[in-house]
Amino acid sequence: MKNRYLFLLLLFIAIGFHSCTKTEHFEVIAPNRMIEYKVVNLQDTVIYGAIDNENNTITVYVPFYLGMAVIQPEITVETGAALETEVLPVELDNTVQSYKVRGADGSSRIYQLHIIQQNTPFLSLVWSTGQPTAAPGNQIVQMGPYDAPFFASLYGDFQSTNTSTLTFALINKVTGDTIRPSLATAEIMANNSSSLPLIADYLLNGITVPDDVDSGYYDVEVGFLGHKELAPAPLHVQYHAPIFAPLWSAKVATPGGEINFAAATAPFQYLFIDPKSATTILDGKTFEFAIQSSSTKRNLVLKVPEDFPRGEHGVVPFTFQFGEWSVIELNVPLTINAR
Repeated sequence: MKNRYLFLLLLFIAIGFHSCTKTEHFEVIAPNRMIEYKVVNLQDTVIYGAIDNENNTITVYVPFYLGMAVIQPEITVETGAALETEVLPVELDNTVQSYKVRGADGSSRIYQLHIIQQNTPFLSLVWSTGQPTAAPGNQIVQMGPYDAPFFASLYGDFQSTNTSTLTFALINKVTGDTIRPSLATAEIMANNSSSLPLIADYLLNGITVPDDVDSGYYDVEVGFLGHKELAPAPLHVQYHAPIFAPLWSAKVATPGGEINFAAATAPFQYLFIDPKSATTILDGKTFEFAIQSSSTKRNLVLKVPEDFPRGEHGVVPFTFQFGEWSVIELNVPLTINAR
């Protein structure tokens, strides 16, 4: 019996010794890792991206109050590795940016970039009052009493006055066509004025409808800091009948030369839509002034007939036809000099 116990004891000792001396083999980590990703286009600070070497991702969190439109990365890889992707600025809505790192051993790794904008949940857009209207060439307005225009604004929870990430689109409700007005004069303002309605903390205004937009109803889509939201009511685009700017001096030209007329700018920016004809009667004879191709919706250019009489004619009655609007009559001081 003692021999049996001794044999079992020696057997357990042998097994324990064998288990203690067993060699574990760990997977070799390829030398192709990114070790730092930071955003450097901020004043006095940087943002560090979170690098996940298991899932091969980089996550960058961008707070809304920084008002950033793009990030400029600076990337560090481990010793001996090389970054094979060119490091360029990345727009905040970019969802396809990746980076390839190649190790000294020839192995490679591709990281996918994720940019997460830390914003308010919604823009919560609301018009200042009623149904907003607009005429091409003008800012968005709300019509007041006696057709007096009041500029309308979009209020919302913008939480920033920086317009660098702002987008604005008019989407035709019938055709689906998308118009993107210039944002050169757009502004987001903090609503801290006692003269403004207390609808929301911020308002957006200063956006002009392009001259060539068709009439009709348009959904208004605002993009800002990663949000995209439709305004609660569509914008009604309507044309105004053309009106000429006041004539402060005589039109002076030569036969075959040109005279031009500006569209009125008050109380709206009026436009010359679909000009068809411009005629005048002098000494019982009708003369047609040809509409030139250099005309724009804000400036009408006419060619003086070759046989139009020379001289200072004082006030000459002109008749203009634009589209289907009523005929416009205008007295024009006119002087035609000899060549």
